[in-house]
Amino acid sequence: MLKNDNNNYKFSIDKFYKNYLKGPRIFNNRDALEPSYIPHELPHRDVQIKDIAEKTACALFGNAPPSFLCYGQTGTGKTATIRYISQKLAQQNTEIKPWWIYINCNVVSTPYRILAHIYNTISREEKIPPTGLPKDIIFKKLLGLLDSKVRNSICFLVLDEIDILIEKKGGNEILYDLTRLNENLDQCKTSLIGISNKLKFRKTLDPRILSSLGEEHIVFPSYDAGELRDILNKRAKIAFREIVLKEDVIPLCAALAAKEHGDARKALQLLRKAGELAERAQSKSVNSKYVERAHDDLEKDHIMEYIKGMPLQAQLVLTAVYLISKYSPDHIIISGDIYEVHSEIKGFIPGIRQLTKRRISDYISELTLAGIISAEVKSMGHYGRTKIIKLDIEIDIIEKVLSEIDKIQAILNHKPTLLQTDKVKLKNNIFKKLI
Repeated sequence: MLKNDNNNYKFSIDKFYKNYLKGPRIFNNRDALEPSYIPHELPHRDVQIKDIAEKTACALFGNAPPSFLCYGQTGTGKTATIRYISQKLAQQNTEIKPWWIYINCNVVSTPYRILAHIYNTISREEKIPPTGLPKDIIFKKLLGLLDSKVRNSICFLVLDEIDILIEKKGGNEILYDLTRLNENLDQCKTSLIGISNKLKFRKTLDPRILSSLGEEHIVFPSYDAGELRDILNKRAKIAFREIVLKEDVIPLCAALAAKEHGDARKALQLLRKAGELAERAQSKSVNSKYVERAHDDLEKDHIMEYIKGMPLQAQLVLTAVYLISKYSPDHIIISGDIYEVHSEIKGFIPGIRQLTKRRISDYISELTLAGIISAEVKSMGHYGRTKIIKLDIEIDIIEKVLSEIDKIQAILNHKPTLLQTDKVKLKNNIFKKLI
């Protein structure tokens, strides 16, 4: 039995579970609403499936397909399409069965770990340790393993979120090595497939890599509301019991996700969350009320994950906005204020360099596009123009997520000098206490 501090409310976990088991069933297979679920068909991706099938079909004869890149915003079916193709290739009745190694560069992000991951996935017996060996030794061991175990087959290396790898030290070098694997192999053939959410990613590639990886590329456009409805309808037939979804649920989920750049992943999350909320409420059906509640919950979760995934400098720019808003809610925040506070608080974190006003402005624009802040440009007459900045979401949410970032926790109780009324600004970021 659980009860709250004022003893007015009691919760019986045993009773809750008994009622839950007796309650109405909403789902048949909720996993069908997971982004990782690969259905029997992928609606509205025939063009991309055909293109990739044509590129990879030669693997069935033991020939090396070209390496290529897949572009598209989050939730446009890039990874699902590659996994769908891999399943279809495996189902073909041929002697040669291709190997597939998937690497999420947001998780496995260093050259050493990428090589170790490939080796360990293929070997399954001898393991490369997480650290300690010279990279050239691992590379030679990997070449030997590919020839001895994969042999005359094809090994597809799929690098999801490949753009993250390029931002890391040694990222271009490991990509160059992976695109040149075939030159050092006697039997096995490899093909590198890169997946990126950034359409301009190719411009950041080393010219040597671009010549072998970037020449072939496939673009995944965003889904519109109608296409999202088709996707959700097919998944809902698998995921939910009959007659539990009200007619307005799927159109509403599709419309809300269409506003998020046609993100099918968001649409699936929304539908699943709405179903779970209805299930917890012991409702016999899922209606638009649960979709709206699910949308509010996911928006908060999305914002928090987005902020946690931002570069530290961007987090510090947001922290500057937060601190001014916290200690002086009526203060009209201009871009110059953000520059001053960032310059002040970056000194609390070793190794953080000073940003230019232009770079601060870029981060402000990114935060605005993400819907975390608003930045309205105002004319200041002959003084030029500036941005009037406000937090666009609850300050409590900002505080919660920033307090979970180790390097920023200690800064959150710092009152910026520009808000300290007993000090005057002399020049740049030099303040002196009033006598």
